[in-house]
Amino acid sequence: MLAAQMKKLRTQKGLTQQQLADYLHVSKGTVGMWETGRREPDIAVLSQLADFYQVSVDYLIGREKISNTQQIMIAETIRQLESLNELKERLQAMFPSE
Repeated sequence: MLAAQMKKLRTQKGLTQQQLADYLHVSKGTVGMWETGRREPDIAVLSQLADFYQVSVDYLIGREKISNTQQIMIAETIRQLESLNELKERLQAMFPSE
């Protein structure tokens, strides 16, 4: 799960393995081994990755199904839907149907 999450997040950001390696001060080969599951990063690197991608370590290792960013987006969508529903109710009160 960790390997797949790491690759998914990197590609979503449009980064190459080399760019991520440079950011983390490791080799491209190390990133490649993490993404294929042949090795795993230590906890300090996991923490760096979580901060960099703005997700939790639990999301990286598969303990959470959605990221913090996704949770925020869902909450905002719900808030917007509630606002639209309130607007609909006000309009119906102002212009009742026959």
